[in-house]
Amino acid sequence: MATYKKWTNAETDFIVNNHKLLNDETLAQKLSEMTSQPVTTAMVRRQRRKLELKKERGRPRKNSSFVAAHDNNLTGENG
Repeated sequence: MATYKKWTNAETDFIVNNHKLLNDETLAQKLSEMTSQPVTTAMVRRQRRKLELKKERGRPRKNSSFVAAHDNNLTGENG
């Protein structure tokens, strides 16, 4: 029979405050260090979805200033 983690308020707050900055794997590693208990990526993902926290889709842009300048040149905008 599977056992389920009882999430503390501090752990859920950590996920809420950092889900946009860190990926699920890094969140799991940090939570494991904080709690001295194993926390897997799947556990973090499940809790994040339960809290209805959405991650942005796709890869982040590496050089957004270059992309913005390139987009402005294509549209004819100067900025």
